[in-house]
Amino acid sequence: MSDYDPTLTNRVIGHGLLVLFVGLIAGVMLVFSLLGAIELWPIPGIEADIPGSTRGWQAAHVGGIMNGIMLAGIALLMKHFQLTGRKALWVGWGMIITGWGNTLFYWAGNLSANRGLSVTETPFGQGDIWGALAFFGGGIAMFFTFVAIGILVVQAFGSLRDSSNLTSR
Repeated sequence: MSDYDPTLTNRVIGHGLLVLFVGLIAGVMLVFSLLGAIELWPIPGIEADIPGSTRGWQAAHVGGIMNGIMLAGIALLMKHFQLTGRKALWVGWGMIITGWGNTLFYWAGNLSANRGLSVTETPFGQGDIWGALAFFGGGIAMFFTFVAIGILVVQAFGSLRDSSNLTSR
């Protein structure tokens, strides 16, 4: 009998859905950016200079949706593998950190002069506070993503080995 607790899995799903929701908001910002106005039919539009770029809002929109889906999918893998203990904590909280770190990367990177690819100057522009926030958010997320995915890879192949041992008996 497993001591699997679905609480963390459900928390990862909840955060994944919130990250996805923020990605949908970025889609609204994308539309406003494309139009150069805040328009919500039938209310008359208001011309506006939307911060960031159309490319940046597109990345935040698609990236947010994909990150939300990734978190929900990883949560289902946590349940499938019945992850417990440290593995569950690293994967679950690692994915939550990934989702929000990547969200910070997309949004702050869109507001930065250098796209958040460094804390200093890049070919895209000078470093600024937005670039630093994006860079550190994305960098931290990347670390936790690799750890969590690594744990799941080992778990998947370990489960495969365990199941082949059962069938060969």
